[in-house]
Amino acid sequence: MTGLKMFTLITKRDFLMEYIKFFKQHGVTNVLTSMCVGTATDSVLSVLGIERTEKVMFKGVILEDKFLDFKNGLYQDMNIGDSGNGVAVFIPLDGIGGQFSKKYLVGDYELNGLGEKKMKENLSNNVLIITIADIGNSEKIMDAARSAGATGGTVAKANGTGADMAKFFGVFISEEKEMVYIVAKREQRDDIMRAIMNEAGANTNAHGVVFSLPIDSVVGIKGLE
Repeated sequence: MTGLKMFTLITKRDFLMEYIKFFKQHGVTNVLTSMCVGTATDSVLSVLGIERTEKVMFKGVILEDKFLDFKNGLYQDMNIGDSGNGVAVFIPLDGIGGQFSKKYLVGDYELNGLGEKKMKENLSNNVLIITIADIGNSEKIMDAARSAGATGGTVAKANGTGADMAKFFGVFISEEKEMVYIVAKREQRDDIMRAIMNEAGANTNAHGVVFSLPIDSVVGIKGLE
């Protein structure tokens, strides 16, 4: 059966445009970018005789049956295995919040009967719910999530690389995005995702996209540990 995997890829900012081309070649319809820096200390950098490296972080979703070609392409075309060229991690999606979210993430690709909201069912007790929305809607998202039992969340800013998505959906979708991360119990997942979709989903000015990832363990959040 075919599912989806979310990837987080960090590499040098110099490679930004090359990776955008690479993603398009592999059918990744929409990618979010965030600027960041490496964490090596100044003393270590001095010993190595190199300067602090500016990084770019990509987040996107790949179909599971395209995963191996994508992964091989990272090695063969982007030389990601070479020192300093980057690192990527992949996590299976746990659920998707509606048809709009599915199209935003993977376009018109079929998911082989897995449905719009539930992918491979995972037995983890907790999930990470991620909402991608036009900038300025994080409070609306969190208010909706709290109404369904969420206790808190974290907001990060990112830019979308899929500018053509506005034409695809027939609505204006800002390239400036907010990503809201919420950790919740599995039994709360559907209610929280539904509340966010109602208040900040496809039919609102937020144009929110909602999906969830399985969590193996949680530390620091009472009631979820």
